[in-house]
Amino acid sequence: MTNARFGIVPTGIPGAPSPYTIHVPQADIDQLSSLAKASIIGTPSFYNTHNVTDSPAYAFGATRDWLSNTADYWVNQFDWRSHEKYWNTFPQFTINVTAPSDSQVFSLHFAALFSQNPDAVPIIFSHGWPSSWLDFIPILELLMEKYTPETLPYHVVVPSIPDYGLSTRSELTTTELTFQKAAEVLNELMKALGFNAYIAQGGDIGSGITAAIGVGHDEAKAVHFNNFILTESERAALSKLPVTAAENASFARSAQYMYSGLGYMLEQGTKPAAISLILESTPIAMLGWIGTIYAEYTNYTLDAILDQVSWYWYTKSYGRSLWGYRGVWQAFIEDTPAGLPSPLAITNKPLGYSWYPGEVLTVAKSWMEHWFPDNLAQFSIHESGGHFASVDDPAGLLQDIEDFVAIVKTKVKF
Repeated sequence: MTNARFGIVPTGIPGAPSPYTIHVPQADIDQLSSLAKASIIGTPSFYNTHNVTDSPAYAFGATRDWLSNTADYWVNQFDWRSHEKYWNTFPQFTINVTAPSDSQVFSLHFAALFSQNPDAVPIIFSHGWPSSWLDFIPILELLMEKYTPETLPYHVVVPSIPDYGLSTRSELTTTELTFQKAAEVLNELMKALGFNAYIAQGGDIGSGITAAIGVGHDEAKAVHFNNFILTESERAALSKLPVTAAENASFARSAQYMYSGLGYMLEQGTKPAAISLILESTPIAMLGWIGTIYAEYTNYTLDAILDQVSWYWYTKSYGRSLWGYRGVWQAFIEDTPAGLPSPLAITNKPLGYSWYPGEVLTVAKSWMEHWFPDNLAQFSIHESGGHFASVDDPAGLLQDIEDFVAIVKTKVKF
């Protein structure tokens, strides 16, 4: 499956990406192991010995047993080096880009599959929290199996979104990042790669970034989502439109999640300093916090969960990754878009949406048709999968995107 020719950067581009190989220093790996071994796991209580596997009412988080067993596996069996070696079979790069609005310099990390097909359509994928670019590896695998560099119909760019993972910036401690700024920078990334016309795709925090890209940047010719971040008013305004039985069941699951699953959002949106300093003091604390999101609500394997937690720990990026929750929580509390760009403002570009029944930020097809009467180019319905679509259903999501690109090419020139 590995083919270095997918990493051949297009010639004559404005930017200068440098090839990148992940290699965490052994001292960091040894430190994680030592800190994990020295950590104390809290004493048993009602709350940490019950969770959603016992009752939907007990959505308290990962149990003490889960944390203890996973920590033991992390220290004694999980092999970071083997994962690192595999990830390095996918072409990766770093590049510096400057934000035009304030001259901040962003050092961005990204994976990419570059095509040698002159008609290839550029696509940028934006991940969310507590995810990373690793979420899109299943899609990269499928593309490398299906195509050669000569036949690949796309240039695929998968960044560590700004302030996540290996992507950082010059004014990290003096300015707060916003969705609009992240969108501006990723648009500059695509331009630096020579892509002045491209498609943007995203979910979770990446959904907000994709909305901001679609609203604010003409280079993005079309947008594709697998969830929307909306205010309560934006949702409630369409409550009388018809919904299907499957959509109604999805709304019920979403309502339950909004009741029992938003504690992490409140903490990260209002007290990012407190929670980040706590979690960055010990890997077991970070495992308990991030691991809960995955253990309760997704199809991630144990190794995949530890991939993500380890990535945040080794890149020291948790504390700088919470900027999106500041904007989201303000919008939720004030019931106004505020600093949260609304996808509903994208009315002049083709828009695609992949609907999954397990999505917690769910919508109905009738809503989409109401919001986008002239530019809803695709609405794909899936029978299984949820919020982390690129992991839950990589083949289905990729097929949606390929179908969307085919539609967009009839409407837009690249």
